[in-house]
Amino acid sequence: MNKFSFIGKTTSHIVLQFAVCVLMGFTGSLVAQSSIAFDAGQTFSKFKYSDGQGAIKDFKYNINGCFGLGYQYVAPNGLFIRAGVGMRKGGASLEYNETTVEWKLQYLDVNAGIGYMLNRWRAKPYLTVSPFFAYLLKGEQFIGISKYDILANKSIAGHDFGVCFAPGLKVEVSNTFSFYTEFRQLTGLQNLETDSGTGQKSYNRGFSVHLGIAIALIRYNYVTTQ
Repeated sequence: MNKFSFIGKTTSHIVLQFAVCVLMGFTGSLVAQSSIAFDAGQTFSKFKYSDGQGAIKDFKYNINGCFGLGYQYVAPNGLFIRAGVGMRKGGASLEYNETTVEWKLQYLDVNAGIGYMLNRWRAKPYLTVSPFFAYLLKGEQFIGISKYDILANKSIAGHDFGVCFAPGLKVEVSNTFSFYTEFRQLTGLQNLETDSGTGQKSYNRGFSVHLGIAIALIRYNYVTTQ
C-alpha cells in the first residue's frame, strides 16, 4: 500500500465518521407524533355567482361558526397528514330591489389533506392542502320576511366538494398537549344551481379562523444522541 492510498482511505474514513455524527446530531431531536384534534372557529362565507350573460352579483359575507374533530400525523421530516369531520355554516346575502335576500346553509364536512410543518421548535408553522366533501344538511332562503326550504324543493345542490388551503401555527405546550390556530381558505367546485337551463352558476367561497387543541396519542422517538 502506497502512502497516497493510505491517506485517501484515512480521509474517506474521517469524512464518513463526520457525516454520521452530523446526521445523528440532526435527527436526534426529531420525533413523529399522532394526535387527535378539536377546533372551533368563525366562518365568513359567500357565493361566487354568474348568470347566463356572465353578470356577477355582489354577495355579502355571512358570518357563522364551525367546529370539527380530526386526526393529525407529523413525521420527522415535517410531512403533515391530517383528516377530519366537522360542521360548518355557509351561505351569503345581498340587497336586491331594496329587499334583503339571504341564504343559510348547514354542511357536514369531511376532509383529508397533506402539507408541511416546520417541526423544529415548540412553535411550529405549517401549511396544508385538503380536498373536502360536504353534505348539505339544511338549506334556507330568506326573501324579506318570507322563508323557503331550498333543500326540500331541490333548488340547491345537496352536496359540495372542493379544496381548502390552511396555513397555521401549532404550539407544543408539553409532549402530549398542543394548541394551534389556523386560517382556512375554502374554494367550492360544485355548481350549487340545479337548473342547468338558466346558465347560472354559484359556488361556495369563504374563509375561516380557527383555534384548536391537539392531544398526542402516540409519540415516536427516532435516532437519539442522548
